[in-house]
Amino acid sequence: MQLNNDEGNIGIITNERIIENLQEDKKNLYKVVDKLEKRIATLEKVLASHAKCIGEMRETKVDNPIQGRVIVTKEIK
Repeated sequence: MQLNNDEGNIGIITNERIIENLQEDKKNLYKVVDKLEKRIATLEKVLASHAKCIGEMRETKVDNPIQGRVIVTKEIK
């Protein structure tokens, strides 16, 4: 038996209360997704920065015995 309100009806949940609970759950899920999206964006920025640093660190010096100079080249895979 369901009534229009759940005042004094211990153990009986009305459709309105179910809808409120679902809306609250939906709101909480949106908060979690928003936080995850922000963290992913931050990690993407950090990854790009680290990739740039690694690329700079991979620059190697190669001696050029013909001209007696040091040539800076980038490692190619």
